[in-house]
Formats: sequence, C-alpha cells, structure tokens
Amino acid sequence: MVTVMFAFVAFGYGTAISQEKPIVLKLAHINVAGGMIDKQAQKFAELVAAKTKGRVKIDVYPASQLGNMTEQIEGVSMGSINMVLESETMLYVFQKDLQVYGVPFLMTREIASTNPYLKELREKVRTSNNIRILPGQGWRPDFHLWTKKRIVKVPEDLQGMKIRKVQQKIQIDVWNGLGATAVPIPWGEVYMALAQGVVDGIDHNIVQIYEEKFYEQLKYCTLLDCLLVGQSVLVNEKLFSGLPADVQKAMNEASLEAANFFTDLAASLEGDAKKNMEKAGIQFVQGDRKVWVKQAAGIMQKLENEGVWSKGLLKKLGME
Repeated sequence: MVTVMFAFVAFGYGTAISQEKPIVLKLAHINVAGGMIDKQAQKFAELVAAKTKGRVKIDVYPASQLGNMTEQIEGVSMGSINMVLESETMLYVFQKDLQVYGVPFLMTREIASTNPYLKELREKVRTSNNIRILPGQGWRPDFHLWTKKRIVKVPEDLQGMKIRKVQQKIQIDVWNGLGATAVPIPWGEVYMALAQGVVDGIDHNIVQIYEEKFYEQLKYCTLLDCLLVGQSVLVNEKLFSGLPADVQKAMNEASLEAANFFTDLAASLEGDAKKNMEKAGIQFVQGDRKVWVKQAAGIMQKLENEGVWSKGLLKKLGME
C-alpha cells in the first residue's frame, strides 16, 4: 500500500507539473507580417520557448496590431503591452538625448554598441520609464533616399520635394535643413501617401522598401547610407524583474541570438531585393555622401545649440 501511495503521489505531482500553464507574453511591432523584422520577432519567440522548455510562450503581433510606434512604446512603459521590437531612437519620448540614434548621417554601430553615455541613457530609461532594453540589437541594412519624381544626387535637388519622415523632430529638422519638406506619416499609411502624392519620397532600407511594396510607387533610389537603424526587444521592467532568474537569462540570450540572426538575414536579403526592384524599373544611382554629411553636420550643431538635445552631446559621443 505504501508503494502504491507513493506511486500515486508521484504520478499526481508529475501530472501537475506537465499541466502547468506557460507564461504567455505579447511582443508587438509595426512592420509587415512575414517581413525581415517579423522574422527577428518570431526567432526571439522560438528561442525563448526552447530555452525555457516551453514555460514561456511569446505571441507576436505584427503590422501595428497593438497600435502605432509611439503607442506601443508608451504601452510598454505603462505595462499595457509586454514587449515591443523597435529602435532605441523611439525612446526619445522619455530621454531626449536618445534622438541621436535617429540623426541622419551620424550614428555608427561602434558608437551604438560601446559608448558609455548611451549606456547611462539606457539605465535611465529602465529606472525612470519602466522599460528594459534587452542586450541584442539587430541591424537593418543602411537607409537610402527613394523618390518618384526625379533623381536626387545632391541636397539642392531636394527643393520642392516632400519626403516622408517619422514623427521625430530631429529627423524632420535635418531633412528640412537639407532642402526637403519633411512630412511625418505613420508607417501604416506610407504606401497610400506615396500613391496619392502626399509625399514624393522616403528614406529607408532596400529590403523593407521591397517587402512593403513601396517600390511600386517609386522610380529612383539614391544610395547614400543616410541612416543606421537597429532594433531591440524593449520589455516592461516590472514584468521582467518579476520573472524567474532563469527565464530572464533565457530572454537575454534569446535577444542576442535573434539579433545576430536578423543582422545576417538582412544582409543576405538586400542583394536579391535590389535585383528584383531593378527588374521592376527602379533606377539606382550613387550619391556623393560626403556632400550630404558636410551639410548635415552644420544642421546638427545648430540643433544642439537650440537645445534639441543636451549641450555637449555630440562631444560625448565623439561626433564633433
């Protein structure tokens, strides 16, 4: 009887463990389902599930299902959204110096990865705004300038052209300073804005222009490497700190592995996307990047003098 009793207890305990419900978390982003950024999100979810042996399940919500870019960031801060996959520059709504990530012709991977002041800003976002930035950072292909009316080689060619931008003062001011009229438009409305002539162009990377089919409304691409953009998993700090230590470790490791997976994937997709768009009629031209960098540098210093970010930020980042 004792043997039977122990067997029964053991069976009941094992059944309870096997029936334990997984922790279910939501990960949102604004980009198209099945695209390269969605693949990073799905890879992160897959890795977390594997590393936690199914104890944590992450459901991915692409294509702005949980709100636009700003709404998702604010949702993570408030705790109404668990996680988003997004660029650190969008955290400027809490720490204005993080705008530097979105300054055209400025940021490099080395600065983003090693600069001590940027590490301080990440810690401020965590402690003051309840958002933890997991360590992995996936890098998109560099951004270029896409237009539909005419080829643009130098800033002077932008006169009279409306270029779509995110709702971020720094990017709007820099592109206005370069000669364009910057028009802030949410990502989900860009295709129609191009089709209806609300804007004449956009700066973005080759892969996403192809995946989102924006090239159908464009004719020219000026290769400029005008913006470096990466994205990380941003998670609600209170949620993260309440998870078991081994789950936290798994999520950190998964973020790094998914980011490396994305960076390699993005690089591999760029060549084919370019070839396919050339076949569809897109004309690629090489711009004189030095001319653009020189003009943008003067605008950056002017913005710092106006207090758009903290005085001395460019010097702290070694960008003067």
